[in-house]
Amino acid sequence: FFAFFAVIAFVVISLTANIIAQPQYYNYNTQGTNNNFPLGISTGKTTQSLYLAGAFNQPSPAPIGNITKIYLMCSSTGSATYSTFTVKLGQTTDIDLPTGAWYTGSMTTVLDTTNMLLSGTTGQFIALTLEVPFAYNPAQSLVIEIAQCGYTGSSIGLGYTALTGTKRSTGPLNPGACPHIFGNQNNYSTHMGVDIAPPVVCSFSWAPQTSGVTALLQAVSTPSQNVCWIAGATATVRLTTNAGVNWVNANPNPGVINGDVYNIWAIDGTTALLTTSPAATYIYRTTNAGANWTQVFTQAGGFIDAIVMANATTGYAYGDPVSARWSLWKTTNGGVNWDSTGMYLPQVATEAGWNNAMCVIGNNIWFGTNNTKVYLSTNGGATGSWTGVATTGNLNTYGVWFTSATNGICVGTIVQKTTDGGVTWVNGGTVGGSGNMTSIGGIGDNYWLTRGNNTYGSTDFGATWTGAGYTGTQALWGTSIVAGTPCLTGWSVGAAGTVVKLNGVPVSVNDPSSQIPSAYRLEQNYPNPFNPTTSITFDMPVQGNVELKVYDILGKEVASLVSGNLNAGTHHIPFDASSLASGIYIYKLTTGDFTDSKKMVLIK
Repeated sequence: FFAFFAVIAFVVISLTANIIAQPQYYNYNTQGTNNNFPLGISTGKTTQSLYLAGAFNQPSPAPIGNITKIYLMCSSTGSATYSTFTVKLGQTTDIDLPTGAWYTGSMTTVLDTTNMLLSGTTGQFIALTLEVPFAYNPAQSLVIEIAQCGYTGSSIGLGYTALTGTKRSTGPLNPGACPHIFGNQNNYSTHMGVDIAPPVVCSFSWAPQTSGVTALLQAVSTPSQNVCWIAGATATVRLTTNAGVNWVNANPNPGVINGDVYNIWAIDGTTALLTTSPAATYIYRTTNAGANWTQVFTQAGGFIDAIVMANATTGYAYGDPVSARWSLWKTTNGGVNWDSTGMYLPQVATEAGWNNAMCVIGNNIWFGTNNTKVYLSTNGGATGSWTGVATTGNLNTYGVWFTSATNGICVGTIVQKTTDGGVTWVNGGTVGGSGNMTSIGGIGDNYWLTRGNNTYGSTDFGATWTGAGYTGTQALWGTSIVAGTPCLTGWSVGAAGTVVKLNGVPVSVNDPSSQIPSAYRLEQNYPNPFNPTTSITFDMPVQGNVELKVYDILGKEVASLVSGNLNAGTHHIPFDASSLASGIYIYKLTTGDFTDSKKMVLIK
């Protein structure tokens, strides 16, 4: 009885502490003027807000690191449950949002939940724990998008301060159905805060998995760290929703998809699009994890090379030219319909494209060719917006990938990189092995490519390349990388059903401002209780081997967070318990002669 009571008391205290918590860094701590956007609109609302470099300067300037929480300053008291609640973050060098339109630069979905209960008190912050930490550079502006599709309960207003320029964009006053269309803009800066953890340094390796098939796999798409779609010859489609522990048949009712799959793009674990070209070319779509596929597009004499969705509704497809015109198509309803109106680009000589060689960020589109060029559009593929940029040294650009609107890499026989959005390309570092490089993917300065039977990685934006720990026996053809917690992850696929997974292990925290602790210490996880992510912090006075594991209340190991050598210092290790049930868990740290453990509470 006493032990149970102690746990309940602890939970109540922790929840209260979360409600009144102050962010590590914020822009304004006063109530400010009250505004209903986006939480006070019962029919739903989307807002995008831009915060200039240095905006989060209270009580001290925010450093480089990973944003783990954002905070909203309440200007009214309320409690409401919001439907389809999402938060996206992005960074830009812009000092204002684009005039008369949404910001369409690269955005990362950091929080996405069907129902979100928010309770706030006037003059206090509401804390939102991110499902995916966001790498933050304080030298750039931060764009925060918050959307909800309606609420029940008592509305919450947020404080704001009027600045100069365009600092906030919103949907219309009566938004109608989600997702919301653009409505208007103003100079309001909502009062916000952030928690920032030092960047985690990860060690990466590749490990083979069992796909369950022996067919040639040449397409892969990874929408999240646990979900991946792979596809290839003879209408083969496989899906994992548990990080590759199991792969299931995602085309169990054959007969609709006709031919070999050359490219696949997944929106999430249920919705995906793929293309085949047995004679004519086709696009197929599923919204139920592959149980059923519907043909949504065909073109006689065509060959679609790649499909890329910029978001859940807007996407693009490109294919080899038909009748001396590049096959360019756009969807605005999630791939249900495709239209080429206003996207004319004439073919030069006999040029054509390559499977998977396309990337889209906002209105920027890039695709590879067999004609010593990468095509670039900065206006959503509109007629007259295309430029063919020379890739001297790469006759064939088999892979093209950008991690921001400016920084990208293309591969063929050599690596080439751009820092101006594809306007110019220069040679990158030398890659080992021989033969053509067939695919590339990445996030930030971290890229991985395939060459022959091997994968190669770069952590410095293609300046240097090393073998990433995988040397196989089958040729690899596709790569997809995604943000994970705490390290990046992804998959590559190839011949004979080959599928290999990128695994990252945190080895240290890049925190140059920290001092070496004087003693070992394991701190209480924060937040606690949590759902579904939390952070575990510990101090090490000397370098050494570390094990950090999580156990359920019966003593069964449910997660191994760290197993390896770490430097002396303070380490912050994120823990994602999405796959675990609500309950009490124990995390245990072992390093040298030091051992300690603490309890934490997961509430879903």
